[in-house]
Amino acid sequence: MTDCQHCRNELDAVLIGMADAETVRAVRAHLAECPDCTHEAAQMQRVLDSLLHAPPAVPMPAGARERLLASALAQIQQTPAEPIQLTAQAPASRPFVPPQRLPVTPTAPRPVNRQSRLPGLWLTAGLGAAAALAAFVLWPAARPNLAHADVVVAAGNVLVMARSATSNYPLVIRAPGGGLRGVALRQPLPAWYTKGVYAGGRAYLLDAANERLVVLNVARGNIERTYPVPGGAAGLAVKDGSVFVKSAASGELRIFKGESCFINKLAKTTTMPQADYMDAVLPLPERILTTQHTTGQVFSLSPDGEKLLATYHVGGAPVGLAEWQGQVLVLDVQGRLLQLGPDGQIVRTLKLAGHPDKLSVMKDQAYLTDRGGMVSVVDLGAFRVSGERKFGKPMDITAMPNGNLALADAERGVLMLRPDLSEL
Repeated sequence: MTDCQHCRNELDAVLIGMADAETVRAVRAHLAECPDCTHEAAQMQRVLDSLLHAPPAVPMPAGARERLLASALAQIQQTPAEPIQLTAQAPASRPFVPPQRLPVTPTAPRPVNRQSRLPGLWLTAGLGAAAALAAFVLWPAARPNLAHADVVVAAGNVLVMARSATSNYPLVIRAPGGGLRGVALRQPLPAWYTKGVYAGGRAYLLDAANERLVVLNVARGNIERTYPVPGGAAGLAVKDGSVFVKSAASGELRIFKGESCFINKLAKTTTMPQADYMDAVLPLPERILTTQHTTGQVFSLSPDGEKLLATYHVGGAPVGLAEWQGQVLVLDVQGRLLQLGPDGQIVRTLKLAGHPDKLSVMKDQAYLTDRGGMVSVVDLGAFRVSGERKFGKPMDITAMPNGNLALADAERGVLMLRPDLSEL
């Protein structure tokens, strides 16, 4: 069985949230390198959406979801398999898919178990099965869990988590007391969340795979709107009612204000794998800073982001920005933490092990995450590493108002940490 055949056999399960994490990761990796399967996934999602255009008028009683799913499976198993005829027109613009191939470790194809997942031909099962599936998708698992997380946002004492490897409540809100609230969100492709920020009661979250910025009203728990952000969106900031999004692959800074959008082209387009979508935006009182990690540059822009004021050539691959005591910190994924002077000159350099890609500052300490497993603490006064701890696959870290930290780990979920990195 080819990689494309295996991907298409699993697409339905991934899109409706029934696939396991391993399958979702494999499908996501293949979609990142195969335009044909990406187009197939978009068409299948459109067909699915046509079945799910309106929810039932009353909530589902306990056990109804399981009974409906069992009924759907029974109908599907009794239906002869026929090829799917997808006649929906292709979307006007296809998602940004870099043409280069990603290194994917080959795995032996797994036999399809009709009892554990819906087969790729479920659309032929008839209206009864479709209705059951509609109910199932509109009510995913009643209790969202935090088995893994990729982005974490502190909304006061409330946490918002974004999870890339799931279609079942990709966004989760965690109350101060620990209660969880899942937010359903249709996504044509398995998400790849790269960044999140909080401002004005809303969490702004970048999903680079689906090329969109999602705006979540935290108090209400609903999606207010989305913005299109193609080209590998990774850097994000909100200032004075404007939203700034930096795309790593396209080299563009998009500035949204209300319904208007200004695009500032800062660097040439570069192809790269999805995992390399990394850049940052830092709003300062009199300027906006943003990185371009493919060129080793930091750009200084006017407060509205539309005019280039200066270019700082810091070298390496800058992917993180933070402010500390009026100074600018730059994180280089190749293993450096830099402090810049007022004219963009490097005044202090700290060499780091590994490839840290996320940066958060709390008081006089910086916290760096490395997908290889390490979280490091940097004493900014002495500019040295003062602590380290190994986790699973740290993806993001943020400081909480109570002086503690929230760590998003792709293997262990969301962990609450003390400033010394010990777990609460």
